[in-house]
Amino acid sequence: MSKLITAIAASCALFAPVCAAAAPASSSFVGDWQGACDAWGVPATCTAIWRPGQHESHLVQDYSIVSNEDGTRIFSGRGLYRIVDGEVDGIWEDSRGQILPLGGSFEDDTLTVIWGDATSEIGRSVYRLQADGLAATDSVLTESGWRTFMSIDYARDD
Repeated sequence: MSKLITAIAASCALFAPVCAAAAPASSSFVGDWQGACDAWGVPATCTAIWRPGQHESHLVQDYSIVSNEDGTRIFSGRGLYRIVDGEVDGIWEDSRGQILPLGGSFEDDTLTVIWGDATSEIGRSVYRLQADGLAATDSVLTESGWRTFMSIDYARDD
């Protein structure tokens, strides 16, 4: 194990500009977040775990909604976001069996994601970093415009 640690340290010394590169602004999302939520009339707890992906431009979100009453999982999903120069693309999978394309933007500590397409559903998730946590709002596009179906105020849980 100590040889592995020595090798990693030597690699960082050799490639110092890469190791010392500033973390992407989206790295502020990384961590465990939790908040009370209302899941279609059921009092629940929403959890979002954000972590780096396989490339420095990738951000992964594992999301779940669990009933406060009996601990049953109501919904879960995973997003893989690629954030380059403020532009976002990626893919979403969830417990409904959906796999949806993602697009959007990252600007001023706000990640705005449009998910789905005309063959499925079209929705919008807005994640806004704030001094005291992370605010998230989920909406779906209807014939009369955007309809919010979930708003969560997360606090760090890590």
